[in-house]
Amino acid sequence: MWSCCPILILSTLLLGMLSTRACGDGGTLCCIERLGGYQVSVFTAPNPLRAGPIDVSVLVQDVQTGRSVNDAEVVVTLTSAHPSGTSIQGRATVDAATNKLLRAALLKISAEGTWDVAVACDGPQGQGTVRFAVQAAGPLPPWLTEWPWFGWPLGVVVLFGTHRYLVWRRRLTLLL
Repeated sequence: MWSCCPILILSTLLLGMLSTRACGDGGTLCCIERLGGYQVSVFTAPNPLRAGPIDVSVLVQDVQTGRSVNDAEVVVTLTSAHPSGTSIQGRATVDAATNKLLRAALLKISAEGTWDVAVACDGPQGQGTVRFAVQAAGPLPPWLTEWPWFGWPLGVVVLFGTHRYLVWRRRLTLLL
């Protein structure tokens, strides 16, 4: 029994490293602000925010009821604080979101640095814009983003080796 523990611990650690690749709506809560009759909550993913593809998810709620507002238009604009002033804009939609209470905009940050975010909401209870800044780190090295695609055979080899070891150990105890 105790001889299997190192193998189980190693397998658990390997699976745990894959969990950072899991993508979901939400992420880091960056801003909660009241705009007229709305309460707008903005989440960004990945954490930490990095140059490359990002997910900006927005939850628009009715202040009175706390329910999600489904008929509001949401536009997300990111502007680089760098003198070049690169700007990226996208419409946050329910279709792009996995969690249908949120609206998601999938954008691509071109460089690291400070980015000014503007989330404009327009709906039956009025319109408004939430503004805040986020800091984006540099992109991950390609080998870190691609290793699961090339490393998965290692998991198969470890499972096969574990199976063969357990079969060998069982046969050895039956012979003795």
